[in-house]
Amino acid sequence: MAMNAVTADSFAGLVALALERMAFLITEPVDQAAAEVLVKAAAHAAIEIKGSERHVLCVSATPGLVREVASGMMGVDADEIDVDDHGRATVGELANILGGELVMLMTSGEGEMALGLPREVTDEEAGQLLDRASENGFSCVVGSDACMLLVAVHCA
Repeated sequence: MAMNAVTADSFAGLVALALERMAFLITEPVDQAAAEVLVKAAAHAAIEIKGSERHVLCVSATPGLVREVASGMMGVDADEIDVDDHGRATVGELANILGGELVMLMTSGEGEMALGLPREVTDEEAGQLLDRASENGFSCVVGSDACMLLVAVHCA
């Protein structure tokens, strides 16, 4: 499956399912401007995907989402999660998992693509990656009451 066959809507559904599986967090696609989520984000991570084309996936999470995901993964109460201590690791793991989901969606599990290692990105770089996704890719936002996750994907 080519990148152009992957849509924001199809990927948002996969993101919501992945959050439910890994952190027991119920989210759904929300109609929130990506730029608004970006400025509220506590941490960002990007991961490169190489195949016949090169893609970059960037994840930006609000403090509430970091707390909920980290608490679900570690089995502790969300109030016990310090966003400054756990934000980078949490979004890095999300980038890794969601990058893998994107690879599976694009290849149906049969193609050859290489998933890089997640890396922390700055607010500025996350904004640049979002701009690139709006030019040649897509972005989606999933969330619940107090937490949101922005995923931007572009073909480099």
